[in-house]
Amino acid sequence: MKSLKLLLTGILSVALFSIVGCSKEEMGSEEINTADAHYVPQDIPNNGAKAKTYTVNFGELNGSGVSGMAELVLDGVNLTVRISASGMEPGAHAQHIHGFTENKGNSQCPPESADTDGDGLISVGEGAPFYGGVLLALTPFPEADEDGNIEFEMTYYDVTKDITPLQNKSIVLHGMDGMPSLPVACGQIKSAQGAN
Repeated sequence: MKSLKLLLTGILSVALFSIVGCSKEEMGSEEINTADAHYVPQDIPNNGAKAKTYTVNFGELNGSGVSGMAELVLDGVNLTVRISASGMEPGAHAQHIHGFTENKGNSQCPPESADTDGDGLISVGEGAPFYGGVLLALTPFPEADEDGNIEFEMTYYDVTKDITPLQNKSIVLHGMDGMPSLPVACGQIKSAQGAN
C-alpha cells in the first residue's frame, strides 16, 4: 500500500510539473483571445492594464468654419471614437485617422502654405505630406444635420498597431462645396493622460 502511494505521488508530481512547465514556456507567446480573434501581446495596440484616452481639438481648413472636438479610447485592440463638430455642410462627411507608418513621424495639420498649386484650397494630396495617409476610415461616415452639426460615436474592433502611437496621428474631416474629399477640419491627437 505504501509503495502504491509513493507511485501515485510520483505520477502526480510528474504530471503537475509537466503542466506547470508547459504553461511557463508558453507564456511568452501565449495567444490572447479578444473579440473572437487571437493576438500575441506585441501585436496589441494597447496591451496596458488600463484603457488610454486621447483628445482632439479641430481647427478649420479651407475657410470651412468647421470646429469641434473628439475623444478616443484605446482599450486593447478596441478603439472607441467620439466626434462632435459644427459648421459642416448638411449631408455625409468622410473622416479618417491619418498618419505615417514607415518612420512613425508626427502627423500635423497642414498650414496655408500647403496650397502648392495656388488655387486657394488645400487638397487631400497637398495635405498628405503633413498629416500622412489614411490609417483608419471612421465609418460609417456621419451625416451633418440641417444646422451643420455632427455627433458621432463608434467602436472599432481588432485595430492594428499601425494606428499607434495615437498621439503621433491626426483626424481629418472632409467635404465642402460639392467636393467630398476636400479637407474641412483637422486636429492632432493628444494624450489626455499626459503619457508618451
